[in-house]
Amino acid sequence: MISESEIRSGLRTHDFGQTVYSFEVIESTNLFAKSLPAQSASHGTLIIADEQTAGKGRLGRRWQSEKGANLLFSLILHPKFHFEKTKLLPFAAGLAVADAIERYTGLKTECKWPNDVLIEKKKAAGILMETAMQDTITKEIILGIGVNVNQQLFPPELAPTATSLFLQSGKTIERIPLLHTLLEELEHRYNQLAQFPSSLIIEDWKRHTTMMKSTVFLLEGSIQKAVTALDITPEGALVILAADGKQREIFAGDVSLRY
Repeated sequence: MISESEIRSGLRTHDFGQTVYSFEVIESTNLFAKSLPAQSASHGTLIIADEQTAGKGRLGRRWQSEKGANLLFSLILHPKFHFEKTKLLPFAAGLAVADAIERYTGLKTECKWPNDVLIEKKKAAGILMETAMQDTITKEIILGIGVNVNQQLFPPELAPTATSLFLQSGKTIERIPLLHTLLEELEHRYNQLAQFPSSLIIEDWKRHTTMMKSTVFLLEGSIQKAVTALDITPEGALVILAADGKQREIFAGDVSLRY
């Protein structure tokens, strides 16, 4: 288990990870984050676990992870910026995770809409954002992040599309210094989103992807169709060209780079 003292030692952030809840086994770091009372959930609070028994991915999927091999954590955020910017947090977080992996391992990464980080076209990390609103005010955002670090085997249904830093580098990766790097990059990108125009994050994200102008497979509900990815709007929607020649903006859904 990664201890609070190990996380604090060498951490160079202002807020992210300065308050820590660490577990050997937990149902879900996001669920625990949502259960915390306000006085125990300051901005940047980190919840981390070696194992999740009910880890969640996007679209109700289960996040499967080998115990003690990966990084599974959530951050509690209290944004001071406009709600429109909060919708871009998955893009900022994706860039941060990609930057951290490259900085720590030297592996080449890319981002995939809306919230995945890939290595060699396979998923190495994913992000799940959950927002608590009161009227039109964002009370709290929980950013769940899973990074496949030292996992060597994946279930048959995931093996064709998933990878880990170990599988890509051939080396065992030290999780604590990688976590420090992730938290530093996440805080940097969060502050960048808060202080500068949203276009900076979107344009940087587009430079970190190869899916634009190429064929991708869009999943909406239970239907998957081949479309051309054209662009990302300032609001974070994916602009696609459908088979009928019409352009559409997709705000929710999932895409795959392979059928």
